[in-house]
Amino acid sequence: MQTRSAHWPMALPGKSRLGLSGLAVLTALLLGGCGFGGAPAQPETPPGPVTGFMIVSAVGETATVDDPDFGKGVRVSLDELFTSAKGEDCKRGTVLSGQREAEVIVICKDDKGRWIMAPRVWGQGLSQ
Repeated sequence: MQTRSAHWPMALPGKSRLGLSGLAVLTALLLGGCGFGGAPAQPETPPGPVTGFMIVSAVGETATVDDPDFGKGVRVSLDELFTSAKGEDCKRGTVLSGQREAEVIVICKDDKGRWIMAPRVWGQGLSQ
């Protein structure tokens, strides 16, 4: 009677081990085609009006824009340029809505040169 070792692939002849290696590679390739290999690249979304204004403006500039994320007739001002802790170029601005609410907005340029808005922090109503 023949017994198998605990490390049975090592006990197989060379051609069988090669077949197992080929099977492993084939399985990995098939799974890669089924969505296990990574997410497909998403098309870039163009910046909205508030972000677009901040990208091209200098400190102190102000504009009134309609932006689906912030509302109609919001007043945007670019307040400051700075370098983030990660070394990115950033801009800080303020958005004022018609309801007298203020929101601070920060955008930073990533390593690919794209301006990305930081997570938004909602402001408080302004005093009269």
